[in-house]
Amino acid sequence: MTSETPIFQNIDIEAYILNEYIPAKPLDVNLEVHFSDSELASTEACAQLRCGDVLKFPFVRPGHQPRAVAIRKSEVLVSEDAATETKRVVELTLESPDLFEFQPGDTIAVLPSNDGKLVDKLLDRLDLMSKADTMCNVKLALICAKKGAKVPAHIPQTTSPREILTHCLALNAVPQKQFLSGLAGFTENKKERSFLACLSSKQAASSYSELVLERGFCFLNILEICASCRPSLAFLVEHLPRLLPRPYSLSNSPLATGPQELQIIYSILSQNPGVTTSMMESKAHKIDKGEPAEIVVYPRLSNNFRYTEDLSSNQILIAVGTGVAPFLGFLSHKEQLLNQQSQRDIGKTWLYLGAKTTRATLNLDQLLVWQLTSVLQRLRMCQSRGESPCYVQQLLEEDSEELVPLLLEANTVLYVCADGAKISQSIASGLIKCLQTALHLSEEEAAQKLKELRAQGKYREDVWL
Repeated sequence: MTSETPIFQNIDIEAYILNEYIPAKPLDVNLEVHFSDSELASTEACAQLRCGDVLKFPFVRPGHQPRAVAIRKSEVLVSEDAATETKRVVELTLESPDLFEFQPGDTIAVLPSNDGKLVDKLLDRLDLMSKADTMCNVKLALICAKKGAKVPAHIPQTTSPREILTHCLALNAVPQKQFLSGLAGFTENKKERSFLACLSSKQAASSYSELVLERGFCFLNILEICASCRPSLAFLVEHLPRLLPRPYSLSNSPLATGPQELQIIYSILSQNPGVTTSMMESKAHKIDKGEPAEIVVYPRLSNNFRYTEDLSSNQILIAVGTGVAPFLGFLSHKEQLLNQQSQRDIGKTWLYLGAKTTRATLNLDQLLVWQLTSVLQRLRMCQSRGESPCYVQQLLEEDSEELVPLLLEANTVLYVCADGAKISQSIASGLIKCLQTALHLSEEEAAQKLKELRAQGKYREDVWL
């Protein structure tokens, strides 16, 4: 069911079926889908926009709502390289007339949509292709097994199967055990039904951990390997989670590009790419062909991960890969402020940047210009591929005797933008070692010092999972 190479299609499901097991209690179906005789007028915007005030968007800035904005330009910053596992990286320039005021470090949320070809396959699987664009309403069943059951807030009052599957449901959701047990009830083939029921049981905990938690087995993979599984649309509406917006850091400065322009940077996997990046990639291809395209966005709440306009302050910037995106805005903003002001007391800005290869370093030429023009006082880069792989935390440790005194100055803030699952933790460990070395502390004392720096707002993170 995926638009890429199926990664679970050849799995031997019999190997995961136990002789004795107790399936999880299956989920009930408390909803019904009622069809009319009319077709729903097609719309390019996200269907969730028609859900009214009852639907809340995560971290939306007060006074704002999602809206469609045109994509002005698409530019490839890094080409894909399978040999070094380098992802394709693209910068999108969005038109933002009177959308909102922003500063470098702010983020926007992008509302995704599922791939159209994938949705067509799913509609066909559910025997809904003939009704794909027929107007329908989702209502509570006359007899509900669940007390307090209700129609999810992210489903419009009047919609269609295509719209629901395209804009509202997370089709790549991680399946919970009760969901697997419920799907077994929609599966005709005995072997496939036993596989799903078994995988939902306590007795198959190790199999569930291997397939779901470690290998990323999702709802769409179930449809790949269980050909007779045909759940009802009402079941999916009730039990698949909402398709949620994804945050992206703005990579430009309003002083450099003007407030009517927003820039974001995304990277995309060649195999099994994410929902949002796949959508933006398809939009980028349309722009490349000269066709109009737009995405739905909204401004997220601002936090302290923003550039300060006090030129006398110091910044230590640490990033890996596309994590440099907000810092491109920081540095562009500083450059403009330096051009506008005659202030002599200029603080230091150090950038530590990791990439897989030199060629994969985003905006390298511009970074070198900023270094020559004193926007950057120190630029330290490393590559994790090649004969002598090096990581950001190693650069930090090498500079610990100079880095720590700068960090401890009253007007210094350290910013980290990286993967929150592993990389940001490795950077934190590297900073603890820096504090140990420079201040002659034990590991426990250094960890406590780093905790204090966080509390003081001197160590700020923008991490993603």
